[in-house]
Parts: sequence; C-alpha cells; structure tokens
Amino acid sequence: MQRPLVSGSPCSPIHRSSKRTRRARGGTPQLVRAAAAVGTVQAEPATRPVAVPRNLDQYRREGAEEGIWLREQANKEDPAQGTIAQVLPPWDTTATADVAVVGCGPAGLKLAAELGKRGLRVALVGKDSPFVNNYGVWLDEFRELGLEDTLEATWDDAMCYFKEGKEVRVGRAYGRVCRRKLRARLLQECSEAGVQFLAGDVEDVVAEEAGMQAKVVLRGGQVVKCKLINLSAGAVAGKFLRYEEGVPEVAAQTAYGIEAEVEGYEASYDPSVMLFMDFRRHHTGLYDGTAGRQRPGQHQNGGEGLWGTDKEVPSFLYAMHLGGSRVFLEETCLVAKPPLPFAVLKRRLERRCAALGIKVKEIHEEEWSYIPVGGPLPLPDQPITAFGAAANLVHPATGYSLTRSLREAPAMARALQTALEKQPNSQQAAAFVWEALWTQEKRRQASFNIFGMELLAGLDTVNTADFFTTFFRLPPYLWRNFLASKLSSVELLGFALTTFALAPVNIQFRLLAHFATHPAAGYMIKAYGGKQLQQLQDSIKKQLRR
Repeated sequence: MQRPLVSGSPCSPIHRSSKRTRRARGGTPQLVRAAAAVGTVQAEPATRPVAVPRNLDQYRREGAEEGIWLREQANKEDPAQGTIAQVLPPWDTTATADVAVVGCGPAGLKLAAELGKRGLRVALVGKDSPFVNNYGVWLDEFRELGLEDTLEATWDDAMCYFKEGKEVRVGRAYGRVCRRKLRARLLQECSEAGVQFLAGDVEDVVAEEAGMQAKVVLRGGQVVKCKLINLSAGAVAGKFLRYEEGVPEVAAQTAYGIEAEVEGYEASYDPSVMLFMDFRRHHTGLYDGTAGRQRPGQHQNGGEGLWGTDKEVPSFLYAMHLGGSRVFLEETCLVAKPPLPFAVLKRRLERRCAALGIKVKEIHEEEWSYIPVGGPLPLPDQPITAFGAAANLVHPATGYSLTRSLREAPAMARALQTALEKQPNSQQAAAFVWEALWTQEKRRQASFNIFGMELLAGLDTVNTADFFTTFFRLPPYLWRNFLASKLSSVELLGFALTTFALAPVNIQFRLLAHFATHPAAGYMIKAYGGKQLQQLQDSIKKQLRR
C-alpha cells in the first residue's frame, strides 16, 4: 500500500498503492467522512458481506465484520523493503524439509532462522509481503533481545491519563520499531542459517499421523513436503487447528491510527514523552479546542464528562511524537466483545483531535490494527504445530505478542528439533512440541490472563480509569513483568491480591463479582488445580521485599 514512499528517514511509512494523500479545501488533509469531522482521509470502501467461518472464535480471529479493513492493511506495499525472494534462495519442491514454517511475519522469520541455526532444513512458505504494522515496544525488552538498533525512535518515559488533571508517568523507556530494519535483520538471520523460501497462499496442510510425513498445499497446486509443519501466519491460521472447548470466546483489540503532519500537539502533550494511554473522554461532548481547559470537578458536562457512559466501550489515545510536526496518533480499544469497529474509532480520533486543538495538515499513512485476544488454546493432540499469534501467544489482557514471540523462538526451535530426533511420527512429534510450548505452568498463566481480559472487557469508562490508575500504582516488578508475560502462575496470584489491596472499593467489588460469576474464573480454577498456599504466601513476601 505505498506508492510513492514519503521521503525522510529509512523507516518512512508506507501507503496504499492506488491512492495519494488527499487535501481538503484550503490545504487541510481529510481524515474521514463523518458528521463532525476534523477532516477526512481517503474514502472508505463499500461494505461487503463477510462470510462467517465455522465458529465464532475463528470468525473473530479472521477479523469479523472488519475483514475489509484488514485486507486494506495487509495489502500495503513498501518497495524499499525489497522481497524475500531477493534475499533467500528458492525452495526445491522435489525435496523434503525437516520443518515447513508457514508465515513470513516476525514470528515466522525468527523461528525459521532459529531452526536453520540448528542445522535443520527449513522451508519458509507464505506471501512475499513487507512488514506493514506499527510496533511499539518497551526499550529494556528489545535491548535484552539485542534488537535495540532496529528502533527508529525512543522515549525515555511514557505517560498516561486516566482522569482530568492527573498525569501518570510510567517511568519506563519506550521505542518504536523500524519495520524495515527489523525485517532486514530477521531475513539476514534466515539467509545465514540456510533457510529457503517459496511464495504462495496456503490452501491446506496435511500430516500423516502414522509417519513423519506432512505437506503444505499452495493455491495453484504447488506442494511443500516436510516432516513437520509449523503455522506462524497469525491468528487466521487457526482455521487449520483444533482448540479447547468450554473456554470464553475470542475477543479483539482494535485500533485506527494515522501518521501525519499536525499542528497543536505540543500544547496538549510533552513531545519528549511517549503517550501510552489517554483514557480521558475527549472524543465527545467538548467544543473544539476546549479539552485542555477541563479541570477535575469542573467538567463542562459534569461528572468528569463520564455521566451516561456505563454502556460505552472505552478507548484511548496512543501517540508518538516523531520529530518536527510529525506524529503517530492512534485511537485504541484495548479489548471488546464484539470488536469495536474501525468506523467508531475513526470518529473518536477525529473528535478527540478537534477537542485537543490538534489540526491534521497532511496524512502519510493510515493503520487498521486488529489483534484477536483470549479464547481457547490449541489442543496438543494434533499433528500440526504453531507459533506466535497462531499459537495464541498474544497477551490476552494487553495485545502484546512481538517481543514474546521473538524471545521464545529459540526454545520453540529446540523443541521442534528434539521432537524430530526422538519421536516416531508427526502426531507424537507435534504433541511433544505443543507440550513444550504450552506447559501446564504456561496454561495456568494463560488462564489467569484470560480471566483479567474478561474483566477488562466488561468494565465501563469509569471503572477502566480506576483499574489502570491502580495498575500503575503496583510495584514496578509486578506490572512490568505482567505486561511481558514473565510472572509465574503463583506470582500472578500475588499480583491479583496486591491489585485488590490497592484498588478502590468499586474495583474490589468488580473483582469479587467477576471471580464469583464469570466462566473465566472456572477456567482459571481448573487450570490452577490445587496450589499450595505456602507458595502463594512466599511469593507475596518476596514481592513485598522488592
């Protein structure tokens, strides 16, 4: 989706190939067509019926009613990234791979590289597409991975707003990933590890349960023969997998964003600090340019502007000042069932910008971000493996997955290698890999995170603000490692008790009611089984000493 590229840094954003940035009359670019628009960006495609897959979970994994916008996002172009075929040699379809990795995103490329480093013959299969998503990461986590040099911008701190007049400094550095640099680095690793590539759309995956034989069938009839298949093509690959039953259904995080030249951003936010969350309800009920005048207890609409919002799905502004007048602005719904539509997020972003006095002058790129979260985990008794979002490695309560997938790829490659060496057939080899990826301990952790996600999905705007105010009052060890999926199942229980102790009465009541009545609580209790209270007590003491 890019022709032409915007001039600037080597990480300049990408565009839809068929359309240029438009300007409204008087030189102001348009953001969207809406009744109370700040301005409008390209016209929206006509809505088309979306075929419902075999179940609600897969329907949501594939984008639900927002599928047309996911295709807009996926079809972006960036010639500056080059093609995979220019870097990796072609796969010989007469040969048999040890592992066929399906998917050419960050998870698939990293896993393929790690497998190749172990001496395995790897066929990378999928669309030869550029990286098109915007990735924000905590700086310390990317530094641990040795990927700090792939960041195009960093901020020493991040800030949040949950209520008027109450800025919360997170105290943690944040970074924006350069898509081009990250993709180039991962492709270089694949090349050095001997990974080979075959471009195409996957139509089917087949594994023989009796022997170590499998195949990936592409549209057009090409076949990749292999011993094991790994699906790393995102949540859409769930159509080839089987999942647990009796688990709360999949939800989704949705976001609509723009990278643009703007005026007035500095009047509302410190440009040297990354804006992580602004939950203040500036997207409705305010005249243009009046958001900055609101004071605690003196909101022009009363009730801090939150009266009558008990049925509203909350969303927040996420923003990165990129230098000069260039800013990335994104309206995000953390989690919802059903997903909050992009059209709603667009309207909220335009109205929020107007209320803040932020004038959009030129738009370089639009983004439609859709992240399926939560839902059931894959079953271990199937002859096909998966990794990344396809294996549900997305944090249910936050939507984070990039850093985790990159961090866990070496262990996943080790499990695949061991399975090939020690298991007699694809069925048992895949079962070995699934058990390594989703150990009982990790299943307990996932059940806790799903419990938390379901809680967040049911909170209104008032309770959401109170919850996150409490969250960032937790000891840094707890909230940082919660976001990074690094807390053990016992530490997560300590996290819950500490949150309960610090929370206001309304959040305490919601936590108790959620635990007593929601099916996610039963799922979590089943996953945890009988845990000794001594472990919990020791964990709490340890956390209090930090």
